[in-house]
Amino acid sequence: MENRAKVYPSKVGLELLAFVFLVFGVVIYQLVKAGSWIGVMVNGAILILVVLVFLSISYEISGETLWIKSFFWIKKKIPITSITGVQETYNPISSPAASLDRLEILYGRNNSVIISPKDKMGFIEHLKSISPQIMVKMREKKK
Repeated sequence: MENRAKVYPSKVGLELLAFVFLVFGVVIYQLVKAGSWIGVMVNGAILILVVLVFLSISYEISGETLWIKSFFWIKKKIPITSITGVQETYNPISSPAASLDRLEILYGRNNSVIISPKDKMGFIEHLKSISPQIMVKMREKKK
């Protein structure tokens, strides 16, 4: 069993960043055309906040606990021994994941959370080193 804490940063997907920049870009462009400089500043600040949220997402394995962290103060604690499965998903549902290349963590009786660690295989191997009974289901790679 590994007791050292290890942080796995979230993968940041270009598809999500491109969508966010496109939406805010269109809005800010329209606000500039209308001369609404307060609107430009407010939307610029919101855009910066969204990017900071994307960059702050991480997953820490410490002892027998998985901590899901986002935006510096939001933390979710999951006992690793309660994790029953990990499966690859591309579900776009809102979650602490900054990419659409995701893992769904199944834990407890009927709980799940979707995350996107940059090093998916290293993350899964770390979980399994602590709780070998975790079932892993990955999608087949297309040739």
